[in-house]
Amino acid sequence: MKEKDSEPHSQDASTTSATVHPPRERPGDEHRSAAANHVSALDNAIAGFAKRETDVVVNPKLGTSFVSLDEAYEFYNIYSWECGFGTRYGESSLDAQGTKCVQQFVCVCEGKPTKYNNSPLSCECTASIRLLRSGDGGWYVWEHQVGHNHALSRTCTEKLSWRSHASINKNMRDLIRQLRENNMPHIAEIGAKNPQSGDLGRTMETFARIKAKNPLFNYTFQIDSDLRVTTILWTSTQSSIHYTSFGDVIIFDTTYRSDMYEIPFGLFLGVNNNFETILLGGVLMRDENVESFKWVFSNFFQLMDGEHPQTILTDRCGAMEDAILEVLPSTTHRWCKWQVLGQAKEFLGSHYTKTSMFRAEFHRILNGMLTTDEFERAWEMVLGKYGLENNPFLMQIYKVRHKWVKSYFSDTFCAKQTSTQKSESAKHLLKEYVPRDCSMDLFVNQYEKLLSDRHPEEDFFEEKRTSIDEVILRTNLPIEKHASEVYTRPVYEVFVQTIYESEPYVVEAVIPNLKYVARHTNSETREKWSRVEYEVNVSEDGEEFMCVCKEFEHTGMLCCHAVKVMIHLGMHEIPRSHIVPRWTVELLSCWMHRGHPRTDTCGRCRQSEMYYTSLDLVRLARKDDRSYELVMKGFGDLRRELSAMEATPGAKPVVSRRKQKRRLPDV
Repeated sequence: MKEKDSEPHSQDASTTSATVHPPRERPGDEHRSAAANHVSALDNAIAGFAKRETDVVVNPKLGTSFVSLDEAYEFYNIYSWECGFGTRYGESSLDAQGTKCVQQFVCVCEGKPTKYNNSPLSCECTASIRLLRSGDGGWYVWEHQVGHNHALSRTCTEKLSWRSHASINKNMRDLIRQLRENNMPHIAEIGAKNPQSGDLGRTMETFARIKAKNPLFNYTFQIDSDLRVTTILWTSTQSSIHYTSFGDVIIFDTTYRSDMYEIPFGLFLGVNNNFETILLGGVLMRDENVESFKWVFSNFFQLMDGEHPQTILTDRCGAMEDAILEVLPSTTHRWCKWQVLGQAKEFLGSHYTKTSMFRAEFHRILNGMLTTDEFERAWEMVLGKYGLENNPFLMQIYKVRHKWVKSYFSDTFCAKQTSTQKSESAKHLLKEYVPRDCSMDLFVNQYEKLLSDRHPEEDFFEEKRTSIDEVILRTNLPIEKHASEVYTRPVYEVFVQTIYESEPYVVEAVIPNLKYVARHTNSETREKWSRVEYEVNVSEDGEEFMCVCKEFEHTGMLCCHAVKVMIHLGMHEIPRSHIVPRWTVELLSCWMHRGHPRTDTCGRCRQSEMYYTSLDLVRLARKDDRSYELVMKGFGDLRRELSAMEATPGAKPVVSRRKQKRRLPDV
């Protein structure tokens, strides 16, 4: 029995009759389950494209199997997009029990104009595939006609004219385009030059599988002239979202190494508005030379939409430094303190144990926000006290102090990341999830598992604490109340600590409303090398407080000296210029229009509004499958309308009156 297709695409179905083959079972069908352990045909096609057996990434060859017709249609639709024609559902047949057993997908130019089908596209094109139902309830390609009797679309603009292509995810199109443009070599060719060829092939399959399931996942790799993979780079599913808000300061650490391959593993890290570590990406490198690092930095920031950070903190590596100078010329590069002190125990012996007095004093002068003159006095006095003035290790790191001591780049914004504490905590997590002797593909899988396990806690715990837990004011100062309203809870607590630290200071006006001095009242209890007076300059409009310690310039958070002056002046709010959005509750908010957003004229106000609306939808939709599917369908519709607008400059989205009046369904 033949029938016109009843699937969502049936309005395009042709009425032209055709001979239909009966369904046939393939050997082994009775022992298979279509859903169990199923790797989709699309995953297999992407992973297998490295063999370069065809010119297209997605190829519906005979025997290709699918769990459902939806999966089969998606597969053939992507194939039609690659080739340059549109597709639709064709005829289908039912068996004696009334179950669909045959389905055809055809080129939209199939058939000829009739009374009921007068489309000018119809030119009797025979290109199609015919699917038969297998014994396990799945489907497989029984017949594939590839000939077209019309011109195929070649440009992106031409392909937009095919309605069926509107449902193809943009990230999937970009992935396929990248695979074709990069002309990836045969994995076997690469494997012939690589001792871990099997691991490499499985790793590429893992990447393709993750990418197919989550379009926000990105990866790329570098191949040398001998067809050896030298570098593999990937970014996590949340990287671009996190980088948009917290990409101003980045740590890049390559000290975690794989014992199996004896190669370094690099981590791109950041810190969010709750002082939590965020993992932005990973890289496996065979060589640590200038060219390899140039490739890593260029490709990572390209995946992050090309925006470069204000500051990047790395380990002490000459090749890395040369690469950063060339690839990131506008970014300030400094070394992580922990890396510089990595060999301190070896060269300082008993002076650098956990219980030693020298270590405690030494770290006090490195961790404090000192001025350069304070640091110089402190360094000389502490080393002299313990007889370490001529220690070769300390002399060596002192010569390069401008690269790692905070005092020498206090005007460089580092978002409280001047040490590798964040890097160390991330590596500790990696050790829990990723054994050093594991294979590359397991490495990638476990890395993704780490991210998926951490994200719910990372994204919602501190946020819930900020929004739900009631704040108990410690000082009852108006400026503290304001801080509790604008900052996240962890940042607010740092601000409260700053208020406590300001208590021993008294303020004297040098020039009223313009220049003040904050003087410590208990100078005898202070270190001999420490300042007791800090000059704070105030702008004429009273919106900027500039302290000689430069804590705000370095961390984006006010110092105790400036806060003391603000309290002295009776200020009820933190000046707008000193509220750094990355530390706030509403980190994307436009502070220029705070309280009165201007979504009609201000791009940042629109961004904030869209961000929080979408975040609410995500929270609602993550509860169950039905909610998730509803929201994802809505996102897909919006994406298609926006893509059409981008393709046609000046066009406006077509929204029906019914859609305009429709409210968002309860989720």
